[in-house]
Amino acid sequence: METTKIAELAKILKDNGLTKLDLTEGDNRLVLEAVSAPVAPAVVVPAAVPVEAVPVAAAEAPAAPAAPAAPEEDLYEQKTPLVGTVYMAPQAGAAPYVSVGDHVAAGDTVCIVESMKMFNEIAAECSGTIEEICVNNGQIVEYGQVLFRIRED
Repeated sequence: METTKIAELAKILKDNGLTKLDLTEGDNRLVLEAVSAPVAPAVVVPAAVPVEAVPVAAAEAPAAPAAPAAPEEDLYEQKTPLVGTVYMAPQAGAAPYVSVGDHVAAGDTVCIVESMKMFNEIAAECSGTIEEICVNNGQIVEYGQVLFRIRED
């Protein structure tokens, strides 16, 4: 079959909106199929809704967060050696390891810090009285964050 005849058949296929043409002449068979280019899905962009400007009364500036109380010079700051979640009791519903006013000896467990699924007991680094608990149960703590302030014996 001549190429000009094939070109004519392709034109007929296209002009008539056909998708397939199957032609047999003797021992020769010609199949023409129209391949459509992939169609990109339409992207729907929501139209912006105009918003009318509303005058706002002079808003009060948010109050600056209270600065942490300056530590007394004679208080020891027990800091966390780990990043993690602090727990003040050995288990939910149990009494906390320590409370403000409790006396601790060096080495006593004062809380637990969970880090990487490991529960690490934090021991008092000095003997004294717990003057301030600086974190809340379940709070995430950073390395070196103050946990307790202890008045040393």
